[in-house]
Amino acid sequence: MSKYKFNKEQLSFTEDKKGFAGMLKTAFRYLFGSVLLAILYYIVFALLFNTGREERMQRENDLLNAEYQRSTEKLELLDKVINDLKVKDREIYMNIFKSDPPDMISEYNPSIYSQLDTSSDITLVNQTSDKVKFAEYLANEQFKRIESIYNFLETKDSVTYLPSSFPLENLSVSQTGAGVGMKIHPFYKTKVEHKGIDLLSGIGTEVLATAEGTVVSVTRSERDRGNQIRIDHGNGYETYYAHLGEMFVRNGQKVSKGSVIARVGNSGLSFAPHLHYEISLNKTTVDPVNYFFAELDPYNYRDMLVIALNNGQSLD
Repeated sequence: MSKYKFNKEQLSFTEDKKGFAGMLKTAFRYLFGSVLLAILYYIVFALLFNTGREERMQRENDLLNAEYQRSTEKLELLDKVINDLKVKDREIYMNIFKSDPPDMISEYNPSIYSQLDTSSDITLVNQTSDKVKFAEYLANEQFKRIESIYNFLETKDSVTYLPSSFPLENLSVSQTGAGVGMKIHPFYKTKVEHKGIDLLSGIGTEVLATAEGTVVSVTRSERDRGNQIRIDHGNGYETYYAHLGEMFVRNGQKVSKGSVIARVGNSGLSFAPHLHYEISLNKTTVDPVNYFFAELDPYNYRDMLVIALNNGQSLD
Protein backbone atom coordinates (compact mmCIF):
# COMPACT_ATOMS: atom_id res chain seq x y z
CA MET A 1 0.00 0.00 0.00
CA SER A 2 1.49 3.33 -1.07
CA LYS A 3 1.76 6.32 1.26
CA TYR A 4 1.40 9.96 0.20
CA LYS A 5 2.57 13.19 1.69
CA PHE A 6 1.53 16.81 1.02
CA ASN A 7 4.00 18.90 -1.02
CA LYS A 8 3.72 22.50 0.14
CA GLU A 9 5.56 23.91 -2.89
CA GLN A 10 3.38 22.17 -5.47
CA LEU A 11 0.28 22.26 -3.27
CA SER A 12 -0.44 18.66 -4.12
CA PHE A 13 -0.05 15.10 -2.73
CA THR A 14 2.88 13.09 -3.97
CA GLU A 15 3.71 9.44 -3.41
CA ASP A 16 6.17 8.88 -0.48
CA LYS A 17 8.88 6.71 -1.82
CA LYS A 18 11.38 5.51 0.80
CA GLY A 19 14.88 4.66 -0.06
CA PHE A 20 17.06 1.97 1.48
CA ALA A 21 17.95 4.23 4.42
CA GLY A 22 14.30 4.88 5.15
CA MET A 23 13.45 1.21 5.05
CA LEU A 24 16.38 0.41 7.35
CA LYS A 25 15.26 3.11 9.77
CA THR A 26 11.72 1.73 9.83
CA ALA A 27 12.96 -1.83 10.37
CA PHE A 28 15.22 -0.69 13.23
CA ARG A 29 12.29 1.15 14.86
CA TYR A 30 10.12 -1.99 14.78
CA LEU A 31 12.97 -4.16 16.07
CA PHE A 32 13.73 -1.77 18.94
CA GLY A 33 10.06 -1.64 19.92
CA SER A 34 9.83 -5.44 19.89
CA VAL A 35 12.89 -5.77 22.16
CA LEU A 36 11.47 -3.24 24.65
CA LEU A 37 8.14 -5.04 24.65
CA ALA A 38 9.89 -8.40 25.28
CA ILE A 39 11.84 -6.92 28.17
CA LEU A 40 8.64 -5.51 29.66
CA TYR A 41 6.93 -8.92 29.37
CA TYR A 42 9.89 -10.62 31.10
CA ILE A 43 9.91 -8.15 33.98
CA VAL A 44 6.17 -8.55 34.56
CA PHE A 45 6.46 -12.36 34.39
CA ALA A 46 9.42 -12.42 36.79
CA LEU A 47 7.60 -10.24 39.31
CA LEU A 48 4.36 -12.19 39.25
CA PHE A 49 5.59 -15.75 38.79
CA ASN A 50 8.48 -17.76 40.36
CA THR A 51 10.32 -20.40 38.42
CA GLY A 52 10.69 -23.89 39.82
CA ARG A 53 14.32 -23.21 40.72
CA GLU A 54 13.42 -19.99 42.54
CA GLU A 55 10.69 -21.77 44.50
CA ARG A 56 13.15 -24.48 45.55
CA MET A 57 15.67 -21.86 46.63
CA GLN A 58 12.97 -20.03 48.62
CA ARG A 59 11.96 -23.24 50.40
CA GLU A 60 15.60 -24.03 51.19
CA ASN A 61 16.10 -20.52 52.52
CA ASP A 62 13.03 -20.85 54.79
CA LEU A 63 14.32 -24.19 56.11
CA LEU A 64 17.75 -22.71 56.79
CA ASN A 65 16.23 -19.76 58.66
CA ALA A 66 14.09 -22.10 60.77
CA GLU A 67 17.11 -24.32 61.54
CA TYR A 68 19.16 -21.28 62.44
CA GLN A 69 16.50 -20.10 64.90
CA ARG A 70 16.26 -23.55 66.51
CA SER A 71 20.04 -23.79 66.79
CA THR A 72 20.24 -20.32 68.36
CA GLU A 73 17.59 -21.17 70.97
CA LYS A 74 19.29 -24.46 71.78
CA LEU A 75 22.65 -22.70 72.06
CA GLU A 76 21.25 -20.14 74.50
CA LEU A 77 19.78 -22.93 76.63
CA LEU A 78 23.08 -24.86 76.64
CA ASP A 79 25.04 -21.71 77.53
CA LYS A 80 22.74 -21.20 80.52
CA VAL A 81 23.18 -24.83 81.61
CA ILE A 82 26.97 -24.58 81.30
CA ASN A 83 27.09 -21.36 83.34
CA ASP A 84 24.96 -22.93 86.08
CA LEU A 85 27.16 -26.02 86.11
CA LYS A 86 30.31 -23.92 86.33
CA VAL A 87 28.93 -22.04 89.34
CA LYS A 88 27.97 -25.31 91.06
CA ASP A 89 31.30 -26.88 90.14
CA ARG A 90 33.27 -24.01 91.63
CA GLU A 91 31.17 -24.03 94.82
CA ILE A 92 31.86 -27.72 95.36
CA TYR A 93 35.60 -27.39 94.74
CA MET A 94 35.95 -24.30 96.93
CA ASN A 95 33.96 -25.68 99.85
CA ILE A 96 35.23 -29.25 99.78
CA PHE A 97 38.71 -29.12 98.28
CA LYS A 98 39.52 -25.47 99.18
CA SER A 99 40.77 -24.74 95.67
CA ASP A 100 39.53 -23.48 92.34
CA PRO A 101 38.34 -26.13 89.90
CA PRO A 102 40.80 -27.07 87.15
CA ASP A 103 40.51 -25.08 83.95
CA MET A 104 38.76 -26.84 81.12
CA ILE A 105 41.00 -27.14 78.08
CA SER A 106 39.33 -25.59 75.07
CA GLU A 107 40.70 -25.27 71.57
CA TYR A 108 37.49 -23.82 70.21
CA ASN A 109 37.95 -20.26 69.05
CA PRO A 110 35.13 -19.29 66.68
CA SER A 111 35.61 -16.33 64.35
CA ILE A 112 31.97 -16.15 63.36
CA TYR A 113 31.36 -12.82 65.11
CA SER A 114 33.67 -10.96 62.73
CA GLN A 115 31.98 -12.56 59.70
CA LEU A 116 28.28 -12.02 60.43
CA ASP A 117 27.82 -9.36 57.76
CA THR A 118 29.63 -11.26 55.01
CA SER A 119 28.82 -14.93 55.70
CA SER A 120 26.11 -16.73 53.79
CA ASP A 121 23.10 -18.29 55.50
CA ILE A 122 24.42 -21.82 55.10
CA THR A 123 27.77 -20.76 56.59
CA LEU A 124 26.08 -19.22 59.63
CA VAL A 125 23.90 -22.31 60.11
CA ASN A 126 26.90 -24.64 59.89
CA GLN A 127 28.96 -22.55 62.29
CA THR A 128 26.06 -22.30 64.74
CA SER A 129 25.55 -26.05 64.51
CA ASP A 130 29.25 -26.59 65.29
CA LYS A 131 29.02 -24.30 68.30
CA VAL A 132 25.94 -26.14 69.57
CA LYS A 133 27.78 -29.44 69.29
CA PHE A 134 30.73 -27.99 71.20
CA ALA A 135 28.39 -26.58 73.86
CA GLU A 136 26.85 -30.05 74.25
CA TYR A 137 30.36 -31.44 74.68
CA LEU A 138 31.11 -28.88 77.40
CA ALA A 139 27.84 -29.65 79.16
CA ASN A 140 28.60 -33.37 79.12
CA GLU A 141 32.09 -32.71 80.50
CA GLN A 142 30.66 -30.62 83.34
CA PHE A 143 28.11 -33.32 84.16
CA LYS A 144 30.92 -35.88 84.25
CA ARG A 145 32.96 -33.69 86.60
CA ILE A 146 30.09 -33.19 89.03
CA GLU A 147 29.15 -36.86 88.83
CA SER A 148 32.73 -37.85 89.66
CA ILE A 149 32.67 -35.51 92.67
CA TYR A 150 29.47 -37.03 94.01
CA ASN A 151 30.82 -40.52 93.41
CA PHE A 152 33.91 -39.53 95.36
CA LEU A 153 31.78 -38.20 98.20
CA GLU A 154 29.77 -41.41 98.38
CA THR A 155 32.92 -43.46 98.90
CA LYS A 156 34.39 -41.18 101.58
CA ASP A 157 32.83 -41.42 105.01
CA SER A 158 35.02 -38.57 106.25
CA VAL A 159 33.08 -35.92 104.30
CA THR A 160 30.11 -36.38 106.62
CA TYR A 161 31.82 -33.85 108.85
CA LEU A 162 31.03 -31.03 106.37
CA PRO A 163 28.24 -28.75 107.68
CA SER A 164 26.63 -28.52 104.26
CA SER A 165 22.92 -28.35 105.10
CA PHE A 166 20.50 -25.84 106.60
CA PRO A 167 20.27 -25.61 110.41
CA LEU A 168 16.53 -25.00 110.01
CA GLU A 169 14.17 -27.25 108.09
CA ASN A 170 12.58 -25.76 104.94
CA LEU A 171 14.63 -22.58 105.28
CA SER A 172 13.85 -20.02 102.58
CA VAL A 173 16.00 -17.19 101.23
CA SER A 174 13.53 -14.65 102.66
CA GLN A 175 14.55 -15.74 106.19
CA THR A 176 18.10 -14.51 105.65
CA GLY A 177 19.32 -11.85 108.06
CA ALA A 178 22.69 -10.23 108.60
CA GLY A 179 25.71 -12.25 107.55
CA VAL A 180 29.39 -12.26 108.48
CA GLY A 181 31.08 -8.85 108.75
CA MET A 182 30.80 -5.51 110.53
CA LYS A 183 27.15 -4.90 111.44
CA ILE A 184 25.17 -2.41 113.53
CA HIS A 185 24.34 -3.80 116.99
CA PRO A 186 20.54 -3.64 117.50
CA PHE A 187 20.81 -2.25 121.04
CA TYR A 188 24.12 -0.36 121.24
CA LYS A 189 23.86 1.06 117.69
CA THR A 190 27.60 0.65 117.18
CA LYS A 191 29.46 -1.38 114.60
CA VAL A 192 30.48 -4.80 115.89
CA GLU A 193 31.93 -7.88 114.23
CA HIS A 194 29.19 -10.35 113.37
CA LYS A 195 30.72 -13.83 113.02
CA GLY A 196 27.72 -15.76 111.81
CA ILE A 197 24.42 -15.45 110.01
CA ASP A 198 21.03 -14.56 111.49
CA LEU A 199 18.21 -16.81 110.29
CA LEU A 200 14.75 -15.45 111.07
CA SER A 201 12.26 -17.98 112.36
CA GLY A 202 9.41 -18.35 114.81
CA ILE A 203 9.89 -19.50 118.38
CA GLY A 204 9.73 -23.27 118.62
CA THR A 205 11.11 -24.01 115.14
CA GLU A 206 13.35 -27.08 115.25
CA VAL A 207 17.10 -26.46 115.01
CA LEU A 208 19.03 -29.19 113.19
CA ALA A 209 22.65 -30.33 113.35
CA THR A 210 24.19 -29.54 109.98
CA ALA A 211 26.63 -32.50 110.08
CA GLU A 212 27.43 -35.42 112.35
CA GLY A 213 29.66 -34.64 115.31
CA THR A 214 30.01 -34.38 119.06
CA VAL A 215 28.42 -31.74 121.28
CA VAL A 216 31.29 -29.94 123.07
CA SER A 217 29.32 -27.30 124.98
CA VAL A 218 25.77 -26.57 126.06
CA THR A 219 25.27 -23.16 127.68
CA ARG A 220 22.11 -21.91 129.39
CA SER A 221 22.01 -18.16 129.89
CA GLU A 222 19.76 -15.14 129.68
CA ARG A 223 22.66 -12.84 128.83
CA ASP A 224 24.70 -12.20 125.71
CA ARG A 225 23.97 -15.00 123.21
CA GLY A 226 21.49 -16.75 125.48
CA ASN A 227 21.16 -20.53 125.22
CA GLN A 228 23.96 -21.90 123.05
CA ILE A 229 25.22 -25.18 121.59
CA ARG A 230 28.60 -25.87 120.01
CA ILE A 231 29.31 -29.04 118.01
CA ASP A 232 32.70 -30.39 116.96
CA HIS A 233 32.52 -32.18 113.60
CA GLY A 234 36.19 -33.11 113.35
CA ASN A 235 38.72 -32.14 110.70
CA GLY A 236 38.78 -28.60 112.16
CA TYR A 237 35.05 -27.90 111.69
CA GLU A 238 32.78 -26.58 114.44
CA THR A 239 29.24 -25.20 114.32
CA TYR A 240 27.66 -22.84 116.82
CA TYR A 241 23.96 -22.21 117.51
CA ALA A 242 22.77 -19.31 119.72
CA HIS A 243 19.64 -17.59 121.11
CA LEU A 244 18.01 -20.99 121.47
CA GLY A 245 14.90 -21.91 123.39
CA GLU A 246 14.63 -25.55 124.44
CA MET A 247 17.81 -27.62 124.04
CA PHE A 248 17.72 -31.40 123.65
CA VAL A 249 21.41 -32.41 123.76
CA ARG A 250 24.13 -32.64 126.42
CA ASN A 251 27.91 -32.33 126.48
CA GLY A 252 29.66 -35.27 124.85
CA GLN A 253 26.58 -36.46 122.98
CA LYS A 254 27.00 -37.77 119.46
CA VAL A 255 24.65 -36.22 116.90
CA SER A 256 23.94 -37.09 113.30
CA LYS A 257 23.27 -34.77 110.40
CA GLY A 258 19.70 -33.49 110.47
CA SER A 259 19.02 -34.51 114.08
CA VAL A 260 17.01 -32.04 116.18
CA ILE A 261 19.25 -30.43 118.82
CA ALA A 262 17.09 -27.50 119.99
CA ARG A 263 14.29 -25.08 119.18
CA VAL A 264 14.50 -21.47 118.05
CA GLY A 265 14.10 -19.01 120.93
CA ASN A 266 14.70 -15.39 121.83
CA SER A 267 17.08 -15.89 124.74
CA GLY A 268 19.89 -13.53 125.63
CA LEU A 269 20.46 -10.15 124.03
CA SER A 270 18.27 -10.80 121.00
CA PHE A 271 16.22 -8.22 119.11
CA ALA A 272 13.73 -10.79 117.74
CA PRO A 273 13.31 -14.57 117.57
CA HIS A 274 15.98 -16.00 115.31
CA LEU A 275 18.83 -18.48 115.12
CA HIS A 276 22.40 -17.16 115.17
CA TYR A 277 24.48 -19.75 113.31
CA GLU A 278 28.24 -19.88 112.88
CA ILE A 279 30.78 -22.18 111.21
CA SER A 280 34.48 -22.17 112.04
CA LEU A 281 37.33 -24.01 110.33
CA ASN A 282 40.49 -24.42 112.39
CA LYS A 283 39.20 -21.73 114.81
CA THR A 284 38.67 -19.26 111.95
CA THR A 285 35.18 -17.98 111.16
CA VAL A 286 33.89 -18.80 107.68
CA ASP A 287 30.73 -17.64 105.92
CA PRO A 288 27.93 -20.21 106.49
CA VAL A 289 26.24 -19.27 103.20
CA ASN A 290 29.16 -20.83 101.32
CA TYR A 291 28.40 -24.16 103.00
CA PHE A 292 24.77 -24.35 101.94
CA PHE A 293 25.71 -25.76 98.51
CA ALA A 294 23.77 -28.97 99.20
CA GLU A 295 20.56 -26.97 99.70
CA LEU A 296 20.78 -24.01 97.30
CA ASP A 297 20.79 -23.69 93.53
CA PRO A 298 23.05 -20.94 92.07
CA TYR A 299 20.26 -18.36 91.91
CA ASN A 300 19.09 -18.78 95.52
CA TYR A 301 22.71 -18.91 96.64
CA ARG A 302 23.32 -15.56 94.96
CA ASP A 303 20.19 -14.04 96.50
CA MET A 304 21.01 -15.27 100.01
CA LEU A 305 24.60 -14.04 99.72
CA VAL A 306 23.46 -10.58 98.56
CA ILE A 307 20.92 -10.27 101.39
CA ALA A 308 23.42 -11.38 104.03
CA LEU A 309 26.11 -9.01 102.79
CA ASN A 310 23.87 -5.97 102.42
CA ASN A 311 21.92 -6.35 105.65
CA GLY A 312 23.74 -3.95 107.95
CA GLN A 313 21.59 -4.53 111.06
CA SER A 314 22.17 -7.70 113.09
CA LEU A 315 19.60 -9.15 115.49
CA ASP A 316 22.07 -9.80 118.36
